[in-house]
Amino acid sequence: MQSAELLMRICAAPDSDFGSVFTDLTEARWGELVELATDKRAAPLLDRSIQHAKSAHLVPTECSAMIADQLRLHTMSAFGHLIALTQAVEFLKAHDITPIALKGARLAFADYPEGRLRPLRDLDLLVPAEIAEHTQQLMIDSGVYEVASWADHYGIEFGHQLPELLDTHRGISFEIHHRLNARGWPQEPQLVQRMHDEAETITLSGVPIRVPSMHANFLHLVEHATLHHMFENGPLILADLHFAAKTGKVDWPALIAEANALGLERSLQLVAALALKYGATWVPAALAETCGNMADHIDVAEEAILRDEDDAEHHKFLRNLSMRKGRQSGWRAAIRAALTPNPLRLAGMLQVQGNNPIRWLAYPAWLVQRGAAYLAARRVKTITKSTMREVATLNWLKQG
Repeated sequence: MQSAELLMRICAAPDSDFGSVFTDLTEARWGELVELATDKRAAPLLDRSIQHAKSAHLVPTECSAMIADQLRLHTMSAFGHLIALTQAVEFLKAHDITPIALKGARLAFADYPEGRLRPLRDLDLLVPAEIAEHTQQLMIDSGVYEVASWADHYGIEFGHQLPELLDTHRGISFEIHHRLNARGWPQEPQLVQRMHDEAETITLSGVPIRVPSMHANFLHLVEHATLHHMFENGPLILADLHFAAKTGKVDWPALIAEANALGLERSLQLVAALALKYGATWVPAALAETCGNMADHIDVAEEAILRDEDDAEHHKFLRNLSMRKGRQSGWRAAIRAALTPNPLRLAGMLQVQGNNPIRWLAYPAWLVQRGAAYLAARRVKTITKSTMREVATLNWLKQG
């Protein structure tokens, strides 16, 4: 079994016994597996599978050391994120603001068996749109948080979140969300409202933390992996759905009906079909029965889910360009995109408000950046063909 396939199976069915597969791995294959798992933030899951199969003695010394390093890293990271989250929530509560910690917080601290099994990159806090900028400014004024050096300058008019904040004490980034990760998804406001209406509370270190309900979080995970990221957020989505489902808190007939109402019917079917291919046990019969006749779309998801970050950026650029212009990417589409920049992006480059006329001074630099990104993506000859298939899958998903 190839390393990529094995990692996909570990993520899709993390409670399965892979002992017989581990026995057949060569030292070189072990190296490939550990490196890939490390890159995809799945080393803790790999270690859990090794321990479950009682196969630790099979792991080469160097690989065992790499896994141990990753376990220490993710253990400390989980603790750091927990402290950062609780302190941010307590700070905002003192100002009568009660955010909802999105996606990973519920998964790591409530759904997964251990927090370190679900590494977090940043912490997303959802607040009502009318107080989002006020919330952001309160955090900045506290002196504990600052706008990250890599972030642009914009307000709620630009997208679903405000510029990233950095916890200067712990190096952990926060994103203040006023919407979800939407890209032309008409039903997004409905799920945002459900996030607020159905929020549940978990307690971390004695601090009540509001998180999405099981169904709202599950649907957000599905949308985030498909419509927003086209599976480029990695194979942890398969483990996320496994552990969420295994809590027993999913009412499948209701969830399937909710997905249909939110235009996520095909998105749910596709993630379920991909999970089933790699041995998932959580997919109910009623959903599995709807997962046929999508082999081409599964191929697209498989190609994207283990893609490295550089290639993902190239694919994302051409995919967004194609979707924006309503046609496949080419020189004419690139020229039109270059001549019609988003004014808010220009404003962000100069750190001014979106309606400030001075923003247009950034136009030459934006033009150079956009052209360089396009040429870099086009140099990888396989990307254009892959982009066409990804756009076709996105269009198919949006018809659901």
